[in-house]
Amino acid sequence: MSTVWRWLSRFVLTLLAVFMVLAAIWTYGRLTSPTAVQRKAMAMMEAQPPVAEGENGLELLFALPEPPSEPFPNAIRCDEATPCIAAIESAPEANAAAIEAWRPRLEAAQRALRAPVYRETRMAFDFTNALPSYQDTTSLDTLRAFEFASGNTAGALSGACLDASAARRWATEPDTLLQAMLGIAIFRQHTALIADMRQRAPTDPLPASCAALAEAPNAAVEGSLCPALRGEYRYQVRMLPSLLEPGEAAATAFERARMRIGSDLDSLLGMSAESFAGACTEEAAQAAREDRAIQLQAPTIRWVDHVSNPTGATLMEISVPAYRDYFERQLDHVARRRLLAALLQMGVMDASLTPQQRFDALPDDLRNGPRPLVLATDGSALSVPIRARRGEEQEPNGARLPLPLASAADSAVPPESAPAQ
Repeated sequence: MSTVWRWLSRFVLTLLAVFMVLAAIWTYGRLTSPTAVQRKAMAMMEAQPPVAEGENGLELLFALPEPPSEPFPNAIRCDEATPCIAAIESAPEANAAAIEAWRPRLEAAQRALRAPVYRETRMAFDFTNALPSYQDTTSLDTLRAFEFASGNTAGALSGACLDASAARRWATEPDTLLQAMLGIAIFRQHTALIADMRQRAPTDPLPASCAALAEAPNAAVEGSLCPALRGEYRYQVRMLPSLLEPGEAAATAFERARMRIGSDLDSLLGMSAESFAGACTEEAAQAAREDRAIQLQAPTIRWVDHVSNPTGATLMEISVPAYRDYFERQLDHVARRRLLAALLQMGVMDASLTPQQRFDALPDDLRNGPRPLVLATDGSALSVPIRARRGEEQEPNGARLPLPLASAADSAVPPESAPAQ
């Protein structure tokens, strides 16, 4: 009996020693997290530009009017295969009735898109109340197309340019990564719509609201994913507590203890910030100028982190690769900005010039650069390669915009805002 007791005692003491060692490692990991490098990165990612004055688009989206009982018709949701105006014209009366029913909600979504401010003001939220109804902002091209098909061609074009400019601001100065990607998607929709409008009504004067879109983009600014990843970091600060910190949803004392022991919110945020900060360096800005997508570097995950923060370490190892394609999408957006700017500049040049002569007259940095624009052999369209994985699937031959058949030489763009010819 004494032998059994002796071996049992040794086993218990061994387990206790292992527990004490793990507890010491866990404590050390918690006390030294986030690291000094990560704290510096966290301060960098918390930086925000000053808030502009005016309505908050996010709050407006949360306050959209109730939708009609009938769903928005899929037949008038536009894509590359079915341009918006053609979709409207396919069944004018039925589509007009559907759009009129949805108009109050769409106009409210338009107001949210164009609002001068888009900023999350809540300190915390969870998955049940995190996001507003973004889908309505992606249906505004249908409303603009309806206005054009109804005969208000100049007003529709002006509205489309205002929407595209607002989407450009979402893509460049976002509050979250999701908002940035939505801005890119909405800009893409309106780019195709504006080109279609210019082709259908080439002699309409170019509204002043389109002038900013005719300017070449600043690739270091519009090609940077830094603002979007700063927004992603702030989103994590608000969202992760509901996922990692125990609350009423944790049903048992054991579950609450497991969550406390296995996850360290501050350490996870430090790791995330360390990885995201690579998008906010001068090297990243130079890569954007050169149309080169960078890759986020994995944060420093120490061996002690696998003991003190196993949940966070695992999440970081999974999540970092998921951001790779976003850099290409942002650079594709810059390419589309150049494509639309070139189309608008060519559209206000001398009507006697051929498409090739107008193309050659474009500024060299707009026409060429690291990703040159391409004029179709017959002069009917401009195109640019698209590199993001999703973009290659949807546009295997690149982004393409048809050129107007005739020039709108009498532009309404003020001389000081008009693009150089």
